[in-house]
Amino acid sequence: MPALIEIRNRRFFTALLLTLGLNLTCVGQEREQARAQASPASTADLNARLIQLNSATIEYAEHRAPSAQATIVFENGLLLDFSTWNAVAAGLKQCCNLLFYNRPGVGRSVRGDADLSPESESMRLHQLLKERGFAPPYVLVGHSLGGQYVQAYAKRYPEQVDGLVLVDALPLGVVKPYSEFPWFTRFSLWIFASRAARQEIANIDLMGKYVLEQADFYRKPVIRIVAQSSPQQHKPQGLIKDLLSGVIYAEDFGVWATDPDIAEGRMRSYYPHAQVRSLSAIHRIQEQYPAVVIDAISSLVKKQADVQAALNVVPKDSREE
Repeated sequence: MPALIEIRNRRFFTALLLTLGLNLTCVGQEREQARAQASPASTADLNARLIQLNSATIEYAEHRAPSAQATIVFENGLLLDFSTWNAVAAGLKQCCNLLFYNRPGVGRSVRGDADLSPESESMRLHQLLKERGFAPPYVLVGHSLGGQYVQAYAKRYPEQVDGLVLVDALPLGVVKPYSEFPWFTRFSLWIFASRAARQEIANIDLMGKYVLEQADFYRKPVIRIVAQSSPQQHKPQGLIKDLLSGVIYAEDFGVWATDPDIAEGRMRSYYPHAQVRSLSAIHRIQEQYPAVVIDAISSLVKKQADVQAALNVVPKDSREE
């Protein structure tokens, strides 16, 4: 009986902490949204704009380099807006075209339909790229949950994607179906998370399955940047502190379908030729170590440029003919 009471107490306090943490997160988001509405251009020096894509309103920002070597498209992590890429953008402006956008429910992006399928998410990005005149091929960069979105896009439009950079991407198949979340997690999300946030969280399982169901895994260049927590970093400091520092320990909330380390190991079999760069960092590597992300993107762009240059070389015998 004491053990049962302890478990119930632990769940109660976990639910309470989760509730407080989500409340704090949502308040912060509301403040950021209000700030964005007051001054849309306040996101670094990128000019945030709005575009209507069918029934959805999408907030985006773009940069065009005079002699662009590539077009880089960024996908944000769960509930993050594109300002998370500010430092990375600063290091790529001279060489590349850049496109950032907020998925519905973040910033000033608003979903106008009920279609949450992985296909519809990829089609929305495809339409945004087309409307803004960014011709393929693209290098896709995705952080955390955004890593699954770029993989889904690459599987749907493989001919349009030159390479992937996965920044501590959420491993495929790591999260349970939303219906299997513990009651206290679903309850807390229902009370304090926005509807858009709940929809995206509920879509994680479907997104992972969509990517995994593709018979042929993506075979073009992939660079995976993986955060390896030190023992001190891995020790939870308290939910609110962890949320503020960009770390969230989902095992406390009972949402993992499998151990994250096991799921991470499976990523090696999905992308056996991927280059893996590990470093001691928090989850939001693009903010803590932007130079690492810039270097990964730049090396992939250079590699693809070298491949294209080799393809354009005409053999000597052919020239003589």
